Amino acid sequence: MVKNEERTEAKKAEIAAAALELFFERGYDGTSIRMIQRKVGKEAGLFYYYFDSKDAVFEAAIDLFFVSYEKPMKEIVENGKSNPEPELTKFIDYIDKAAQEFRAQYLKKLHWSVLSAIREHTMLVMKKYIRQILDNYLEKGIIAKTDLSTDVAVNLLAFGVGGSILYQSGEEYRLQREDLKRLIALLSGVGDEL
Repeated sequence: MVKNEERTEAKKAEIAAAALELFFERGYDGTSIRMIQRKVGKEAGLFYYYFDSKDAVFEAAIDLFFVSYEKPMKEIVENGKSNPEPELTKFIDYIDKAAQEFRAQYLKKLHWSVLSAIREHTMLVMKKYIRQILDNYLEKGIIAKTDLSTDVAVNLLAFGVGGSILYQSGEEYRLQREDLKRLIALLSGVGDEL
């Protein structure tokens, strides 16, 4: 049973990797299920054994793309458990660095539909890790517990910081970075520690 599950997951990953290449080259609308299956070397009907739709394989392809980006995010959160104060700054700096590297490698090559999906996915992934960082800050007493929703703070940070980094040029973001850090520190109650 485990072997079958492993084979299924391996085949899904193979299809997602092929789909990712095509989505990057042709965009979402320019890629068909038939094209994906040809790239993998299988019949188009087999696709539906592994994925319900083109949307499902697109989501799997984007998830696959993010595997290498999430590893450093996990490390920042793990390292922050013993030294939490610079954790949010390190996380934001990593997002900035990764965004700059991504732009240099992919920006001119990507179809807008794929770029939009990657930006959206980035902010959703950011939410997950910012939640862990804020929970760690609360646990360590770095920020005070209040009756305000942590979800609101997570959304504000993920979409505010994420939008600032992802939708502006690196130069524009760097001009605003120090003000953004001060504002985050002020709003989060961390003081000038950020």
